[in-house]
This record gives sequence, structure tokens and C-alpha cells, in this order.
Amino acid sequence: MEPLELWNPATFKNGFPHDYFRHRRDTDPVFWCEHPVWGGFWNVTRHADVQRVSRDSDCFKSQPNPFLADDRAPAVDDGSNSLFLISLDPPDHTKMRKLVNRGFTPRRVRDLEERIQAQVDRLIDQVADKNGCEMVSEVAVELPLQVIADLVGVPEQDRHQIFHWTEITFGFDEKHTPDQQAEAGAQMFAYADQMCEIRKAEPHDDLISVLMEAEIDGESLDQMQIDVFFMLLQNAGSETTRNLITTGTLELIRNPRQMQMLKDDRSLIPNAVEELLRYTTPVTQFVRRPSRDTVVGGQEVKAGEPVVIWYSSANRDERAFENPDTLDVTRDASQHVAFGAGGPHFCLGASLARLEAKIMFEAIVDRFEGLELAVDDPSALPRLHSTLIDGYAEMPLRWKSVKPAA
Repeated sequence: MEPLELWNPATFKNGFPHDYFRHRRDTDPVFWCEHPVWGGFWNVTRHADVQRVSRDSDCFKSQPNPFLADDRAPAVDDGSNSLFLISLDPPDHTKMRKLVNRGFTPRRVRDLEERIQAQVDRLIDQVADKNGCEMVSEVAVELPLQVIADLVGVPEQDRHQIFHWTEITFGFDEKHTPDQQAEAGAQMFAYADQMCEIRKAEPHDDLISVLMEAEIDGESLDQMQIDVFFMLLQNAGSETTRNLITTGTLELIRNPRQMQMLKDDRSLIPNAVEELLRYTTPVTQFVRRPSRDTVVGGQEVKAGEPVVIWYSSANRDERAFENPDTLDVTRDASQHVAFGAGGPHFCLGASLARLEAKIMFEAIVDRFEGLELAVDDPSALPRLHSTLIDGYAEMPLRWKSVKPAA
């Protein structure tokens, strides 16, 4: 099988190459891939090995950058990502995460449940009088956008501007240049600065206020750390949920027996969310670098060599899941790695994403009758231009009718 340019977003234009990774898991589970700037990187494909790399933070580091670069990357990392929580390693990561965790307590997430339900009802009500909609922009994008804005404290009138900056900054549309991405990021930083100034005069019960006031061992976040976290939260808080809802809905439409099982027994929906996370895996990979020479899956890896852990491959590993290429909403998918594979970088907002998905899929199952894709060929749907996020840019749906909210 010919090697693929796994650093190139164009490689993923038709979706994640599951056949290629299945072959690699069987024949060469930790393999080398050439890179036009880095020289090359290792790819870890099996579930057990992805877990091992994720959990061994003593050896495998996120710094200086956990993102797989494309051919536009600088030859030397400029450290611009080093302030991201996701880029830090213990003990700095541990300390920062404790501060940020105060905004994601179980109580705070539970308090959002009524607002999430209201947002879901509102979004579906807005399209209910039509016989179809564009799922991504009209429903899937809007839910996490509004929920994260509620959590952080972004005023209603500013939310779509923040989302626009986020879409440019994280580069899921190839038409945006690096200069445009940098400018959008600077505008987000400036906006976060302005929010903090307002909170100093008028504290609110929101995440920005929590981050400004939190202290551990006498230390608090500085302004740049708050700015960076604000930017990361807007993206990370939106992408997983948005693409889980979109792709998960498509997969339920393509598997009508599974959809009917959820209609017949709504108690299956939380379990179905875990299975859809496994099956669709919105975040495909992250990069680690070993601090010393080591061995992964029988392969010798030198200190400092980039190692890409492929969550999408691990979630389809036959060694971890029986019939992994089959969607089964009754499966115990609790060992999936869609939120990370354990260790210090397990997704901070996993409980919030699960709650949003549960409420949205309950509404989709309960309210839509005759839901179907509004194009003949699902493979023709445009996808995000990304090696990091697996999702659709557009997904037109149609239906026979929409029931009123309960």
C-alpha cells in the first residue's frame, strides 16, 4: 500500500482513511512518515499504544507544540503555542488545569443543563416550519457556540463575531492565509482583554470571572494565559460537539436500525453518544515528543522525534473493539479515546460535550420524522480542510415533519 501524506489536509478530503490505517495496524503499527519541514514523524495506530503514549507524560511531552504541522510550518518552532494549556506538560500543566477546572465543576456543568435544553429546543423550532435545513450552520455549530458563550460570558451580540474569528484562526478553510489567521487571533486576544477589564469593574458568575479570581499556592493566571485559554476554549469547546452532532446524525441516518433502537428506547442515548464518539472520532490526533529514547509498539523512537497518536485509528482497532467498523449503539464503547486516551491531557470539557450531545440526540430522535440526507451521495459532502478535525463543512437534511418540543 502506497504511503500517504498524513500531514496534508488534502489527504483527508474524503474522510479519515480507515482502510489505510487498518492495514498499518496489522502490518506496521508504529510507522515513519516523511514531512516536508520536520523531516518526518512516527505514527502510532493501535489502541494500547495510543493509551501508553498518552498516559506516560514523564516520557512523552506536549511541548513545544502538540499539533501536526502542514507544509507551511516554520522550520523552527517559534514557541507561539507554548502558552496553550494543551501544549503544557506537568507540573505547569497540572497547576494551570487546577485553576481552569474551577470553571468546569460538575455543579457548573449541571447548571447549564436547562440552558442547553432551551438552546436545543430553540434551534430545532427555528427550522421546524421548513422541510429541510443545512445541519452544520443552522443547528450543529450554533449549539456549542451558544453554550460556550454562556459559560464564558460572551454577550449575545458578540457571539458570531467570536465564532468567525475562531474559524479563521484555527484554519479549517484553506482560503485563509497565515496572516489572516494571525490577525483573527490578535482580535480575539484584544476582545478577551476587553472582557477582563469589564469584569474587574462588574464581576459576573462566568468562566472569565472564575479564571481572573482563581489562585493556587498564591498564583493566578496572567492576562496572556487568560487570553490564550479564551481562544482555545472557543475552538475546543465547539469543534468536538459540532462534529459529533453532524457526523453522528449522518451515521444514524445511514444506519436506520440503530436510529429506530434509540426511538424505541431513549435510555440508550447516553450509551449511543459514547459509541458515536468512538465511531466518528471528531479529533483525529495529537503530537507528542519523547524526552528520551524509548520503544513504542516494538519500534525504537529517538528522543525529540515527533510521535502522532491517531485516535481515529485506535477507536477502530480490532484488538480493542469487536467489529469496530460497525455502528452499534448497544456496544460498551467506554474505552474509546475520542476525548484523549487518559493521562493529564484528557479533555477538560468532556462532561459538557457529552451533555450537549445527549440533549441534542434526544431531540433529533424524538422530534424529527422521516429525517434523511438531502443529497444522493454522502461522499460528495464538503469536509473541513484539516488533519486535526474530522467533520463536514456542510450537510443538508430534509424531513417529513417536526414534532413540537416536549
